[in-house]
Amino acid sequence: MVDNLDSLDLLGLQLVDVHELLDLVLSNSFFTYCNKLYLQLIGLFMGCKPSPIVAIIRVYMFEKRSIFTDAYLLNKPYGRYIDDAFSLAPTLEEAEIMFDSIAQEDPDNLLQWEVDFPQSNNDFIPFLGTQLRVDDEGNLNYKFYRKHQKKNITLHYKSHHPLKTKIEVIKNFYRTAEKSSSSAEYVEESSQVIDHLLRCNGYSNPRLIASIHMRGLGQPRSATTVNLKLPYISEHVSKAILRYIKNNNLPISVVFTPGRKLRDMLCSSRPYDKPNCNQRNCKICEGLENDVTCTTRCPVYLILITCLLCQEQYCGESSRSLHDRLSEHLRYATKPNNNSYKDEAMAIHYREKHPGRTPELSFKLLATATNTVNRKILEAWHINNIKPI
Repeated sequence: MVDNLDSLDLLGLQLVDVHELLDLVLSNSFFTYCNKLYLQLIGLFMGCKPSPIVAIIRVYMFEKRSIFTDAYLLNKPYGRYIDDAFSLAPTLEEAEIMFDSIAQEDPDNLLQWEVDFPQSNNDFIPFLGTQLRVDDEGNLNYKFYRKHQKKNITLHYKSHHPLKTKIEVIKNFYRTAEKSSSSAEYVEESSQVIDHLLRCNGYSNPRLIASIHMRGLGQPRSATTVNLKLPYISEHVSKAILRYIKNNNLPISVVFTPGRKLRDMLCSSRPYDKPNCNQRNCKICEGLENDVTCTTRCPVYLILITCLLCQEQYCGESSRSLHDRLSEHLRYATKPNNNSYKDEAMAIHYREKHPGRTPELSFKLLATATNTVNRKILEAWHINNIKPI
C-alpha cells in the first residue's frame, strides 16, 4: 500500500487506520463446526470474502522478497493468478529453484508448489482452464482443459430449468472450447471433451443444438427495460408469459429462476449452522412445527388457529423474522379490543368469535423465499387453496 498510496482512495482513512482494520479482520477470523466456535490461527478460512485478496497480497510479498530481487530470476517470464503461477524454464530443476525461492519466504512454511513440467516438447501442461505446450519452433499451443478430479456433472438436460438456460450453457461451453484452442485441430479436441461432458448429462446431440442456436449477442437492452424475476414452472407457462410481454410491447426482461429441488428440501450443506432462538420460554417456538425456530427470515408462513370452537387458518408473508411477525399476530389475538389492533385479522377473529378466550395458536412454516415477488406468488397460491380468514 505504501508503494501505491498516491493511486489509492482510502475514503478519508489514514494508513494507520487501514492497518488496524486489517489486523482486526486477520486476527479475528471465526467459524463454526459441530455447534462449536473456532478461531482461525493463521490467515482466513475458505469462503471468507477477503481470503482471495489476502492470498494475492501475501504471495506477492513473498515474490517481492525473492524472484523480484534476484537479477537472474527477474529476467524469467513469470505470471500468477491467485495461487496458480506460470513461468518458462529450460529444465525442471530451474523451475523448482524459482518456486522454492518464493516458498522459502513464507515464515509459516505453509506455501508449497506443485510443479508441472513437460517431459518433452510434445507434452501439454495444465494451467487454469487450458493446457499449454511450446513446440520446437517456440510457438505456444493451447487447448481446453478440464481437471480429471472434476466429476462429469453440469446442468442436466432433465433439470428443472428453462430450455433457454440449458441452450446458453451448451453455447458457452463450445465458445469456451473455441477460445481456449490455438488451432482448428485443438478446437476439435476441446469440443470432444465438451461432447463427453454434455452426453453424460443427458444431451443426445449437444453440438447440433449449439450450432442451431449459435447467434450474436442480440439487440441491446433499452434504458427503460426492467428485470422481472419469476419462478420457472414449465416451458408452456414461460412461453405464454414471454408471448404476452412481446404482444403488448412491455419493457420487461424476464429471468426465470429454478424452483426448489429435492436436494433443497431434504439436504443441507451446513446442518450445524442453524440459528437458535435466544428467547426464554419463546411462545413462537413452542407453536412452530418441524424443528423450525422463530429466527427464520423471509418466510411465507401459515398460522393455524386452534381453539375449542374452530379450526380456521390465516396465511401471510413477511420479510422479517418469524419471531417479530408472529409475535404481532399473537399480540393481536391476545388484545383484540385494543384500538391499535382493531382492524387486524387476528384481532377481528378473536373479538367476534372467541371474546375473552385465551388464544391457542400453532404455526407452520410453508416455505422461505428472499425474493419479494416469489413470496407474493406463494402467498397468493396458498390463500387460494386454504381460503383463510
